[in-house]
Amino acid sequence: SSGINAEYGDAKNVNNWHWSEVDASGPSKKFFKEKFLALTETGSEGSVRISEVTKCEGEASVNNRKGKVIYFFEWNIELKWCGKTATSNDNITGKIIIENISEENTEDEIDITTRQNKDGNEHTKLHQIVKSQLVPKCRGIVGDYIKYLQVEHGKQVILPTKKGQGINSQPIKPKAAAPVNSIKQKMSETVISSSKATECTDNKRTNINLSDSFKCCVDDLFQCFINPDKMKAYFNGAAEVDPRESGKFAMLGGMITGTYLEIQPNESIQLHWRFKDWPADMYSSVTLKFKDTGSSTELSLSQVGVPQYSVDQIKSGWYKYYFNAIKRTFGYGSGTL
Repeated sequence: SSGINAEYGDAKNVNNWHWSEVDASGPSKKFFKEKFLALTETGSEGSVRISEVTKCEGEASVNNRKGKVIYFFEWNIELKWCGKTATSNDNITGKIIIENISEENTEDEIDITTRQNKDGNEHTKLHQIVKSQLVPKCRGIVGDYIKYLQVEHGKQVILPTKKGQGINSQPIKPKAAAPVNSIKQKMSETVISSSKATECTDNKRTNINLSDSFKCCVDDLFQCFINPDKMKAYFNGAAEVDPRESGKFAMLGGMITGTYLEIQPNESIQLHWRFKDWPADMYSSVTLKFKDTGSSTELSLSQVGVPQYSVDQIKSGWYKYYFNAIKRTFGYGSGTL
């Protein structure tokens, strides 16, 4: 919305840095349909093929900021398979459901489930072919899709340098959805504190510390950060939340995304948190601590690994879209500390 853009800046020219973007959603749908509809497998037990792409929902964009090509995509796909066994002329059908295709997952880590529409020996025979032969091919298509984005659309956002040469776009591998413990162990590798500068001055990091007080009990405030209904209320519906350790979240139409790392009821929440404008491999660590003072609840926020150019935007965003929105929506206002 215009309000979000006004607060966080124009996505195409953040802090006056050149930003070019290509919407790859339409071509991506065409890619998936062509590739999946070409899948077929024949064996001694029978033959199966993909007869229809019944669902292809999602979006994709390719961006270039300061010479770095960044990919954003998220897709959920459903396929109809059909076939016949060597001993029957019955038309046997089922489904393949492919979920969580995104830049955060490799093709080996996306969720693929299969179903047969009816029970029976003939149906089970073909279902086994689908699981053993077609599913690996589906994963291969997802891997090819990542390369397709780079080759076909990455070059559209690469601008010439001062010397007139194009900037090379290196393959960007999706981030694996690691288990919670693995994420925590690698946090120091992903989140860089302000004391350790990176090679690129544009990516220098710093920390943010904020605090606020709310006129409510600690449980009411804690629920505002894990309860999907409450979060949708103060985000005006723009919140997708899976409130469990390793669960994902997305706010403001994907402007803010991340993972719940640790939830200590009514005490603290730790998040892996990123803003869409940041480079694809850049995350910060957010820790929220809740303290019951008797008459109110104090909230302290520590965010480690924030790009210096983004500090003012992130600070004002926490107050506008979280703290003040919670007070306004639920009547917990008591003034900012």
